[in-house]
Amino acid sequence: MGAGRVVCVALPFGLTLASLLCIILTLLAGVTNKNLEMFDVNTENMSISSSDLQNLVNLVTKRDALPEPDNLGAGALTSAALNNVLTSTTNFTASDFGLADSYKVYLWNYCSTANSSTTCTKAKFNWASSALNVTYLNERASAISIAASGNNATLPDDITTALKAYIHVSKWTQIVYSIALLFSVLTLVTGLFGFCSRVGSCITYLMCGLATTTIIAASAMATASSAIVVGAIQGTSSSYGITASIKTPFLSLTWFAVAFSIGAGLFWSFSICCCKAQHRSKGNNEKFVPSTYQPLHDPNMSYQSQTQGVYNPQAHVPARGAGYEPYKQSAV
Repeated sequence: MGAGRVVCVALPFGLTLASLLCIILTLLAGVTNKNLEMFDVNTENMSISSSDLQNLVNLVTKRDALPEPDNLGAGALTSAALNNVLTSTTNFTASDFGLADSYKVYLWNYCSTANSSTTCTKAKFNWASSALNVTYLNERASAISIAASGNNATLPDDITTALKAYIHVSKWTQIVYSIALLFSVLTLVTGLFGFCSRVGSCITYLMCGLATTTIIAASAMATASSAIVVGAIQGTSSSYGITASIKTPFLSLTWFAVAFSIGAGLFWSFSICCCKAQHRSKGNNEKFVPSTYQPLHDPNMSYQSQTQGVYNPQAHVPARGAGYEPYKQSAV
């Protein structure tokens, strides 16, 4: 392989390696690196008064139509419950609802901080389905609201819809990230053959296309799921002192992986069209084979010399002016 071929393939190979490293760091977020959360929720300044609970009841009632009186469920609201206007001025904080001061949400788990003590859950697949069980959260909210205000209040539709969407998207985000990691590793392995031939570059280019597609899909789902939850919290709970924000380091890292993979694909395609590998010509490898000649019917040469194809110049010296006697080429 020529030096030009090495230089031509080294660039996309390096970009593929950079994309792979970004994906690995993304997948390790929350497992080994606690500074790459997707988004966080801050409930430290959360404060809900009794009147706020009543407002929450009214908010839910306006959005959800009341069932018929003879079909009331355990979590349904009644008109009689809405008439119980609270006179207490008690303010409820995050600890009263069993919440931590803040939460950091990662791809495989989450961490909660309460009283300057941080606790992280174990990383596992589809962790959100158990940690963010909407039915359990509604039951807890209902029990707290009944105990505090005598009214039954469940989570607003904006919150429950966002949580359900996040649970579904989070699971598929984990799957697609894993597939992207697999394709990126295969791209790096097949890239080694790209140093040798254009065929290797062609195979690597196809594998890089699959890796790029999955990385884009995973990054888009991670961004969308974070935006859904943060938007719902900011739109509904910000008046109660609950805030949420998307963290750019995580998103920057995953979209850097996309950029590196796209760049690698472009240069892999360039290595298919250009930078032909050098091959030595067969003619340069042929060795010069000397030929040995002997005179025809020379009586002065011995029989052994003639049969061995060795010519003795002392045995036959033609006289000046004598005719030229042809020679024949003997096989070696």
